[in-house]
Formats: sequence, structure tokens, C-alpha cells
Amino acid sequence: MRILIPLLLYTQMASAWSVCLDPGHGGSDNGAVGIYYTEKEANLDVAYIIRSYLEQLPECESVAMTRLTDEYVSLADRVAYANAGGYDRFISIHHNAFNGSVQGTETYCYTDGSPESFTFRNTVHPYIVDAFGYYDRGVKTAGFYVIKYTEMPSILCEASFLDYTAQWDESWRFFIHRLDHDGIEGWAYCAGVCESLLSPVTPSYLCRIVDNSYPLFSMENPEHWSSGDWGTPFGPDYVWMTVSGDTETAEWKPHIPVTGYYDVYLWWVSGSNRATEVKYSVHHHYGEEEFYVDQSTGGEEWYMLGTFPFISGSYGWVEISTEGSVPGQIMVADAVRFENTTSGIEDDASSFMEHSMLVSPNPAAAPVRIELYGIPMVPEIFIYDIDGRLVQRVLSQQQPNVFLWNPEGCENGIYFAVAVSDGSSIVSERIIYLK
Repeated sequence: MRILIPLLLYTQMASAWSVCLDPGHGGSDNGAVGIYYTEKEANLDVAYIIRSYLEQLPECESVAMTRLTDEYVSLADRVAYANAGGYDRFISIHHNAFNGSVQGTETYCYTDGSPESFTFRNTVHPYIVDAFGYYDRGVKTAGFYVIKYTEMPSILCEASFLDYTAQWDESWRFFIHRLDHDGIEGWAYCAGVCESLLSPVTPSYLCRIVDNSYPLFSMENPEHWSSGDWGTPFGPDYVWMTVSGDTETAEWKPHIPVTGYYDVYLWWVSGSNRATEVKYSVHHHYGEEEFYVDQSTGGEEWYMLGTFPFISGSYGWVEISTEGSVPGQIMVADAVRFENTTSGIEDDASSFMEHSMLVSPNPAAAPVRIELYGIPMVPEIFIYDIDGRLVQRVLSQQQPNVFLWNPEGCENGIYFAVAVSDGSSIVSERIIYLK
């Protein structure tokens, strides 16, 4: 899915600036609570997406976050952190709640705030409204602590109502990243910041970066890694380890916004003590490809590894491994960039047979026969209704990857059959049920 939002592109060079992101709530404070997701989770997800986009801009000196994990941070500590850093903009990220029947987007600045805060609010708000297309509840003022006491232009946005269930379940959209729900919101924030701070360009919606400081980066044995900031790392730092006789791995696992082919780039800080045979493995839609990279040279810029097919979601990843490296050398793990190209997997006819689900009959009459092709055997599939509620788990029949779903008792409507294999591949198909 592509977002068609007009951008203002400025020809003048923008001066350097910095942003502090404030993912609301955390720890013991859940904020709004939906059936499938909490506000504290959604806020943190969106914050990391905003950061991924902003850090692509050369004029963005730094992106700070008042919390990096699911931890409680007091309002006073959030304000103190932002003021101590002297950031140019402050964004408090929130999602609302009322009674389950209200939906919409509203953005606040402090009632007696600076003119720049009002301008910042008015610039960012339309982007968030356009991203979701929800009801525009308008720009407003309030005395919220974090926007009242921060010293830079500050806003607080309630992008949507997380508890909304009247026509769809908003928490489910965040929980499954439906149509890149949090990614769309994160990009919209970035676009508003870029316009507000006169950035000459806005990062492409279909370009995502995973840095070693993000939750989407993980290490097999974190205690074996150290952090460093020598040279020019991407983001605040990188992690490194001394190669030993044991194999150590780490991986970057992005959330791909749309299915297609993506250029994969690597970033590391080179040095004379770096490993010269660093193994990278790209796990993509069609399988796995391995590469060996010399980290003793180059570095501190994006190195293109190749172009690979990924399906939307978190089903592909890049792995780094000490396998094959010389013991005693240093291996660095920093950032990986995934940038969409013009062609898509949907143009490749073979992709349908690689991973497919056949539903018959459709529109359905009980029972519904569901067959899987091109993925390892799975023991069960899941039937969801259009609001994302789990209707039934269906076990396989005597034939591998063949299932029979009996929808008796279900209302007429649209359902979705979903199969997940080893957590790395997923197929789904829409079922129209008419009694």
C-alpha cells in the first residue's frame, strides 16, 4: 500500500536539527487498553518507526526517545530529559480511548505555548489525519504536563482511539501491523516534521532502517557483545565482539511495508582489527543467500549487498555470523537498510505457486476446503472475522496441509484463513461466507 500524501519539497538547504520522541505511558502504565494491544505498545512501535525515518536525513543531528523499552518514566523525567538535550522539537505520541464507539485524530499544543508550537501542531496534524483517514477531531490546546513544561516547540497527538470496536478493532490493526498500520502513522509524523523544519526531502515511505539500538535487532547471546561509538556509526553506536571458536549470530528483522523487491544495504565502522570474512545471510521470500564482507575496509557509508524479494510483514531478515571469520578479529553489527525498488513480487507469476492457499468453494458453502501449497506442513490454520477476532482453529485432515472448516453458526460475511509456517512464512486467503 502506498500513501498518496502531497509533500512540500524545499529547495533551500535546511540547517541541522534534532527531535525528542516521547512514547507515552509504559511499564505499569498501560494507557488505553484494547482487546489485542495496549497504548504503551502502540506508542513505542510508532516511535521507532518515526526514528527510522528521521535518522535517514543528513540534516537530522539526533533523534532521542524518552523511553526505549516497556518501562515507566514519570512526566517530570520526560520533560527533564527533553530540556536537558536542548532538542528542536518534542513529540508526545499517544492513542486515545473513550467508550469503544469513538474514532478520530486530534493534536494538541500547550494553551499558552510559543507561536512555533502552534505552527508545529498545525503542520503535523494534517499528515496524521491523512495517514489513517479517520475523523478529523481538529487541532486543540491543553495543559498536558509534557507539552506545558518542555522548552522547545512541543505537540501531543492522539492519532486514533485504540479501544474503538464499532466498525473494526483498532487494537487488532496495531497488533498484526495490518496494512503497515504503525508504519503509516510513523511516516506521517516524519513528513510533518520535515515540512515544519524545512527539510529539503522526506524519506521514502518504502525505505526502512533497522539499527542495532532498535527492538527489531537481536543478538543470540547479548552478554557476548559490547557497544562502541568510535568512528561514524549509524545512530548512537554499534555493537561488536571478538571472534572466537564459537559461532555467534545476530539479526535485523524489519517490518516490510509492502510486498516487493528491496535493495539491502549494510552499515559498519571499519578498522584494521576488523574481521575480513564476515558472513551475512539474507533470508527472503524465496530462500536464503550468503555473502562474505570485509569489514576492515570501506564502512561508514551504505554498502549495497543486493536486491531481494520480501513479502509484507516480519517474515524476512538479515543475519550476521562469526562463522568463517578468523578468531581474534573484531566483528561489528550496526545497521541494515531495506529500500523498495520499482518492481514487485506480484509481477512474478512463480510467487503464487511458491506459497499459496486454495479455498473452495468461495463464496463458501459448508464445509470449506482449504489447501496449502509450497510451505512445510502446518498442523492448524486460523479463521478470523473481518474485525480480526479469532473465530476458530482448524486442524489438518489426514492429508497434509488440507483443512475443512465448517462455518455453521457464523454470520454471513467476510472471513480470513491464515496459515503460519515456522514463524517465517505466512499465507492467507479471504473467504466469503453466504448461508
